Amino acid sequence: MLHRTVRCLAALTLLAGAGCASTFADPTGRLTALENAQRRYTQLVRWGEIRRASVYVEPDMLEEFLSYEQFFEKIRITDTEAEEVTLASEDTASVDVTYHAYSLATFQEKQILETQKWTRYDGVKNTWLVRPEIAEFVGAFQVSAN
Repeated sequence: MLHRTVRCLAALTLLAGAGCASTFADPTGRLTALENAQRRYTQLVRWGEIRRASVYVEPDMLEEFLSYEQFFEKIRITDTEAEEVTLASEDTASVDVTYHAYSLATFQEKQILETQKWTRYDGVKNTWLVRPEIAEFVGAFQVSAN
């Protein structure tokens, strides 16, 4: 009986500890918000939805980002692989993303590595915006963006 009681208490302690760890590891939800924004942005870029992806782009890069819309009509991204998020501070992070893409003109396939640099802008609301490295895509295919 004593062994069963000890085992039950040990199990409850582990469960309670795990619950606390997951609850307090990211109490503001910033990492969850970042992972969601990063995943959504990357998916939209993958499907060529540049206008929709632009809501995740930093305002000072928005015009340049949208200028590549025609370029993204000339390629197809077939897959993406994102590494773990690296938090540099409470408000900055980076994620290495590998895109597998090909040119519709030449069927040339390339792997493009983009280091997405994310910044949290409004603190409590956890709005994360990215500074995309679109030049990596253009350089990989040597295709004019216009």
